Amino acid sequence: MQDEPMDKKDFCGDCHLSGSVFESMTDAVYLIDPHSSRVVDANRAAYESLGMTRNEVVDQSVLSLNKDVIGLDQWQAIAAEILKKGGFTFAGRHKRKDGSDFPVEIVTDVTEIGGQTLLLSVARDMSHYERHRDYLTDNDHIRTLLLNESSDGLWDWNVVDNTLFLSRQWFRMLGYGPNEIEHPTLDTWRDSVHPDDLERVVGLLQSHMQGKTSRYEAKYRLRSRDGSYRWVHDRGSVAERDDQGHACRVIGLVLDITESQQYAEQLLRHSRHDDLTGLHNRRAGYELFETYLAQSRERGATLQVVMFDLDHFKRLNDLHGHQNGDRAIQHFAQILQGELRESDLFFRWGGEEFLLLLPETGRVDAVALVRRLLNCFSESRFVSDNGETIQLTCSAGIASYPQEGDSIRALVSAADKAMYRAKQAGRNRVA
Repeated sequence: MQDEPMDKKDFCGDCHLSGSVFESMTDAVYLIDPHSSRVVDANRAAYESLGMTRNEVVDQSVLSLNKDVIGLDQWQAIAAEILKKGGFTFAGRHKRKDGSDFPVEIVTDVTEIGGQTLLLSVARDMSHYERHRDYLTDNDHIRTLLLNESSDGLWDWNVVDNTLFLSRQWFRMLGYGPNEIEHPTLDTWRDSVHPDDLERVVGLLQSHMQGKTSRYEAKYRLRSRDGSYRWVHDRGSVAERDDQGHACRVIGLVLDITESQQYAEQLLRHSRHDDLTGLHNRRAGYELFETYLAQSRERGATLQVVMFDLDHFKRLNDLHGHQNGDRAIQHFAQILQGELRESDLFFRWGGEEFLLLLPETGRVDAVALVRRLLNCFSESRFVSDNGETIQLTCSAGIASYPQEGDSIRALVSAADKAMYRAKQAGRNRVA
């Protein structure tokens, strides 16, 4: 049975630490409800390190403060481990009110106050950890370590003279010989970044160098020697600053993630596109439908919703087989795609049914367009696997926003009923 949430007044009344001790600690201290992730209380060092007031921190979820814990499920898994072990130490990044972040080491213990089980977390800012900084500025040591550990590329940028050290692995990853590019500078790297990614990536690097983020991290594309692009995951940090706090040296590792990125893109495409036609599937189409409808409401514009259904499709499958049925669906999608505007949304609704959205289009123009589409399809030549020419036709129904409805369900239902009226009237027509 989970403990009931605890009010701040209950904590203050039963606290084992006096208020002066709690407030005078130089490290940030948080009391957290392990079940809800709610911050019950925080000391001055905690909320000032975040650039917030106490009221802005207390009662909000710790998930909004910790950049490395995403979602309640992950938090509950961490909290369960802490409750099981009675304590936990981990490194993370805390987010300030202005959006910047900083590294912290967090030591968390389980405590009980007023009958309430809570987590007591002490977070130490690691931004100025001098021993760590001295370790990083040891050129020979860091290069030897990272060269041995890295299977892809190490880079080491001297900001003062703009020289850039790139490891052999970096050149090999992009198809270059180790000595092919002499005296690389930052422009060597900059010229290799895909133009569509450059502004974003440079902005992330500059943000870290200015101290706004605890590390530099970016995913982007690098041009190979043959002109193709490789996806990389680039991470780095400032290793040395001058007396004014300006970055003098930045070190990082770049990993080739091309294969995993391509796989992720394939998974994303599969989840949003119909495998047979390549069109948006019903799930993605529904989401885009909501966007089109919202835009029509905002602009006070009309929206035509067209439902298509191939005629005598069951008979086609029965007589010529499901493979020819699939090819007929592909044929229909290809014919219509070639006739539509870029602003139109055409996607597969299911089976042999398709939906077409025509934004800012009147009913008369929509009827004329759909008639032309049906004619194009019926006049196109479709040949079965055994060489037989088959006459294909389609019926369509149109519903108009806002006349026939103000929701997706209402508009699709109206278009579907109109489409069946077209079939009852003889097929190969629009109602």
